[in-house]
Amino acid sequence: FFCCMGAIRAYTDPDELDRLLILRDSLRNKYSAGWDYAMSTWTCPGEPDHQGPPGDLVIQWDGQIGQACDPCGSELDSWGNWAELACFGDTGAPQGFVTNIHITDLITGIQGGPQTEIPPEFCLLSELRELDLDGNHLLGKIPNWIPSCFPYLDELDLSYNKLSGSIPSWMDQLPYAEEFKLEHNLLTGRIPEGFSKMESIRVIRLEHNQLAGRLPDDFDGFEIEALWLHENPDLCGPMEAVQASSCKFSECGINTKNTRIGMECPADAPQQAELTPVEELEPCTFTTKYGRPMTMDLPSNACPILQNVYI
Repeated sequence: FFCCMGAIRAYTDPDELDRLLILRDSLRNKYSAGWDYAMSTWTCPGEPDHQGPPGDLVIQWDGQIGQACDPCGSELDSWGNWAELACFGDTGAPQGFVTNIHITDLITGIQGGPQTEIPPEFCLLSELRELDLDGNHLLGKIPNWIPSCFPYLDELDLSYNKLSGSIPSWMDQLPYAEEFKLEHNLLTGRIPEGFSKMESIRVIRLEHNQLAGRLPDDFDGFEIEALWLHENPDLCGPMEAVQASSCKFSECGINTKNTRIGMECPADAPQQAELTPVEELEPCTFTTKYGRPMTMDLPSNACPILQNVYI
């Protein structure tokens, strides 16, 4: 009977659904109204706040048929049923896992915006290829758990926030990253060594920060499609990076406008870049929305948050 009604196969892996639900409920419960706004479509059929259609009849992973929550949707090359995420099937990730998070520009959607640090609960989504949280007025330092949580990341975009501190020195621990975007923040200090060791890097955007001092030595002969350093008035010293002969992105070239690059560094320029070791993950056991225990490796500050979501 159900087959005649056009049932489709649910795409979201059931464990990934559990992780998405606790991520959603954690951000809604523990942070500002900006996250509520971002996740207004992150609802399931049967929930009181569900804003979408009743839900397709889907064939569950256990073969049962009924209305179910399917954030990924069944189209492998399309964004999911929940806004701001995708589970692209052509990235090498297991089927039904979230590969892209693209929660951007919340400050324009709700008065005040998030005004929080980058939530460590995002580490629940271990198969991410894109983490894009630009334009959210996020605070604090760039987390040192990023390489441990997202080893397959090909785009990190934390631009247009209020992030402070230094550029982390672990960027070479992201071997698949093509785009590394930290522009329009409040970052300070020297640019660390390591960008030239990123095996796949094509675009580096660090403009409109408060960076200072001599460029890293490994920029010598460094070939890159886009390296934007402009509007960092205290960057100085020789520029030896080389623009690649071709560029597939909209942002191409090397931009050093309004810097001291090419000029002698002053005596008080920062001499050393801060070393930022990668944070190791720790086993964490928490309870999912429907009472099932789940264990996975997470940052130490994520575990107590998740353990208290449904208390």
